[in-house]
Amino acid sequence: MDLQKIMAKARDIAKSTGTITTEQLNGLCPNSMESKDIAALFTALRAEGIRLKDDESRP
Repeated sequence: MDLQKIMAKARDIAKSTGTITTEQLNGLCPNSMESKDIAALFTALRAEGIRLKDDESRP
């Protein structure tokens, strides 16, 4: 898992709104991510000021 690549893509997605949806984030991450990697990703998102929001397509 390359956290730097995931963060670069997350920055691009969040550039205009400052947010990324859970669906978008899931699409960037490999299925084999371990819990420590997920925790590191959330920490990095917070440090960048990127907020995670619920998917807009859900009722």
